[in-house]
Amino acid sequence: QTLRIASHLMSRLLELLLALCVAPAASLTISGSASAVRPGGRSLRFVRMEDAPPPPPSGRLGATVDQDGKSNVWAVEPAMKVDSQNKDKGLIAYAPVIGVAGLIVLLVPLLPILFAANPDQA
Repeated sequence: QTLRIASHLMSRLLELLLALCVAPAASLTISGSASAVRPGGRSLRFVRMEDAPPPPPSGRLGATVDQDGKSNVWAVEPAMKVDSQNKDKGLIAYAPVIGVAGLIVLLVPLLPILFAANPDQA
C-alpha cells in the first residue's frame, strides 16, 4: 500500500515537473497565420491611435538661441517641498550604522579562532 502511494506520488511529481518545463516553450512557438506577421494583415485592423498627451504643467518654459546658432530649450521646475521632520534626528539617524560597525570591531578577535579550526593550517 505504501509503495503504491509513493509510486503514484512520484508519477504525479514527474508530470508536474514535465508540465513546468514545457509550459514556457508555448511562448516560443510561431503563429500559424501569416497575417499576424504581415503589416497589412487582419491583426492590425483593430489598432487605434492613442490620445494626445496631456499638456505640460504650467511653469516657466522657454527657448533661446546661442551665439553659434544652436537652440536651447529650458524649463524651470517648481521647487520641491522638503520634510522638516528628519532634521531633528541628529546622530540617532546613524545609530544602525554605528551599531553594525561596533559589532564588527567586537567580532574581529574571533577571526583567529575561526581559522584555527582548519586542520591544514598548523
